[in-house]
Amino acid sequence: MSKKSESKPIKTRVIYGLIWLFAKLPLSITQPLMAFFAQLAVIFNSRSYRVSLVNIQRCYPEKNAKDQLALTKSSLKHTFKIAPEIAKAWLNPSIETWIDKVYGEEDIRETLAQQQGVLITGSHLGNWEVALFYLGKSFDFTCMYRKPRYQELDRIISEGRGKNTTKMVPGDARGLRDFLKALKAGEVAALLSDQEPGGDSGVFAPFFGQPAKTMDLIQKVQTKSGAALYQIAAIKNDRGKYDIYLPKIEIDIQLDPQDYATQLNLELEKLIRKHPQQYQWSYKRFKTAPDGNRNNYPK
Repeated sequence: MSKKSESKPIKTRVIYGLIWLFAKLPLSITQPLMAFFAQLAVIFNSRSYRVSLVNIQRCYPEKNAKDQLALTKSSLKHTFKIAPEIAKAWLNPSIETWIDKVYGEEDIRETLAQQQGVLITGSHLGNWEVALFYLGKSFDFTCMYRKPRYQELDRIISEGRGKNTTKMVPGDARGLRDFLKALKAGEVAALLSDQEPGGDSGVFAPFFGQPAKTMDLIQKVQTKSGAALYQIAAIKNDRGKYDIYLPKIEIDIQLDPQDYATQLNLELEKLIRKHPQQYQWSYKRFKTAPDGNRNNYPK
């Protein structure tokens, strides 16, 4: 899962400077600014805009061109506006006041009370950093993550997310051992599953009706740990705060890996369809085709 990182200290200092600035400035300033940048991304036909539009055209073929464009613009605006929120989530001591209602926590606590681990997955929906903060403040929590492209950012991200009880582990062999250990000890552990796995791992399964290379790690971890499977999403509500959703996912772990991945993608899709404007459509989810070639995406 983890890719090799490279050292870029100067570029990393610039990125950290922007993160620090976003964390210090009030959202009343930074979010309108980022909304303006999202408009510029559309006007200047940026890559994020073009990739988002291609994905939405693929996933919502039933929508007319006007509605596809509207969804592209609203999702891009959301993606840009959460950037300063991520900065604040990493560098501020607490963002607990951002969380409004929580749905499904009692089911997780009941599962934990039975000495069964809880494996939580999800997608790039809403604000993942808010979801991580909630899990870290509420449970003994381990999170698996993909190491960033630049080595120097690893510490920033790990420390930013490592609040409360949160323990960050990389997506390598050692990190997987720690991840499984936490689940077998009856704790909570989380891993996003809408990212394309690298190398020869994963299977192809439908996602919004499109063949998508899908990680088979969730099934493997659930099988080895005996953990119950849940999904999480932190969705921004009409009051500008985040509601946490924790629906349980029931999938037979004895299924063929492709059938399991199909069911898992369907569960992610259900929640995304309820809040499509809060999904990160700018990610090249269908980068690899089933024949091993690359799908055409805007460069």
